[in-house]
Amino acid sequence: MKKYNQQVEIDVSRNILPIKIYTGLLSKTFNMAKKRSSPILSIVIGTKPDFYKQAPLVVEAIKEKIPVFVIDTGQHFDELIGFGIKEFELQSSVACNLQIRGDLMEKASELIIKFGSFGRYCRNHYGLDSQLLPIVHGDTLVAGIAPLAWVFGMGQKVGQNEAGLRSMSPQVMKNLKIFEDPAKLTIEKFINAQFEGKWFLAREEPFPEQIDTWICSAGTQYFFAPTRLNKDNLVREGYPEEFIHVVGNSVVDAIELKRKGVRSNESIFNIYPKLEYGEWIRIDIHRRENLTPHRFHSIVKGIVSLVKDTEHKVVLVMLNATKSALDAYRFDEKLQVLAKDYPDKFIITPLWKEYAHVIEFLDSGHCWAELTDSGSMQEELLYFPDVLSLTVRLNTDRPETVFDAKSNVLVPPVNPNWISSIVKEAFNRKEGLGLALKKKKLIYGHPGEVSKSIVRIMKKEFEDGNQNFYPWLHQRINLWKEKQGLHYYM
Repeated sequence: MKKYNQQVEIDVSRNILPIKIYTGLLSKTFNMAKKRSSPILSIVIGTKPDFYKQAPLVVEAIKEKIPVFVIDTGQHFDELIGFGIKEFELQSSVACNLQIRGDLMEKASELIIKFGSFGRYCRNHYGLDSQLLPIVHGDTLVAGIAPLAWVFGMGQKVGQNEAGLRSMSPQVMKNLKIFEDPAKLTIEKFINAQFEGKWFLAREEPFPEQIDTWICSAGTQYFFAPTRLNKDNLVREGYPEEFIHVVGNSVVDAIELKRKGVRSNESIFNIYPKLEYGEWIRIDIHRRENLTPHRFHSIVKGIVSLVKDTEHKVVLVMLNATKSALDAYRFDEKLQVLAKDYPDKFIITPLWKEYAHVIEFLDSGHCWAELTDSGSMQEELLYFPDVLSLTVRLNTDRPETVFDAKSNVLVPPVNPNWISSIVKEAFNRKEGLGLALKKKKLIYGHPGEVSKSIVRIMKKEFEDGNQNFYPWLHQRINLWKEKQGLHYYM
């Protein structure tokens, strides 16, 4: 029996950086809130999409004279990935840097302690009556974990910008055969089935984003949904319809800010001069599911086929995950040789530092298609009339871009021929897919209006005195009124 009672102790401690709190800005904001008898919006940023999709909310809150500051998780701390904070001039609004580090599990566990601890710091220093409403974004790890921290630490829920993202896949995906050669007739039927056929919920991926967005909803009080489809998702799951607002997607505001604002000091065409000649397919692949062996082999071989066997020019943007997969599968050298053999047709670049560079290239007329697995790019490309969106995935958390906006099509990474064949079909601009994808329906709202809608909705809530960031059921259904929400008992 003794051998079954042996013990091993695992040391899970690691060096955790302290939270940085900028007390001058924090005190100034709380004093402003008390003078105006207003809660505070705390805009939460963590990853690259957060920087440009959340920045317009800060701009609009300041315009509307609502007390506001930024909570930065600090997980994108290097100059390249974190440059968006500087690019969108958010640094002067950052009141807290959580300095999150580590892998997925470590970031999540560290975030739940630090985010809740920051809330309690604010409560202890500025009073229980100084209400703070964090606004998280989308389906990032921050969106998944921060609401848990706020509910468990503060007894309050949060607001979510880009709420209700739920992955779907067209039924036709179930009919694919792994080694099937997609003849033209097959491609036409496949694409038409995406536009007109039935779809089913597919929660498995992207990972961990789909887990994050489902968790986030449970800890959200105010839902700001991009489309009616997103609202329908939330209502179907039982969330109160009166707290779900269809506002559009703040990415359209970010694009507008870059188009109207000061452009980068250096053009993307100065950095990569070859991009100014001819038309290019821009490729960015980084989703975890696409880095699994069969999918990634199909994608890389599809890229090689595009370069070797077609007239298309390809620029591959190398993200950290892409680089790691290329090294793991020993494809890196093969692509480097391909770039040397076809120097005018194939370019490999690092991640583009500035969002302004992406906007400049997509607006330039030198990019005719984006082959991507990014969720945000599917949204953004809708607002670039001359750029086609080809999404290398089996499902999408932006299905409305396919069957509603008709601006996007899924490219299944089941074998290399699917990738090269759909690109070829898309390039047919007279009568093929390319012409169809240019007839885009702008479903994410008008540039400059989305963030304004979000902020004004919250401003009205604040002015009406209705804000209770975690009401009990008897409060929500108006059985009787009380000031105390869950936070009173925390």
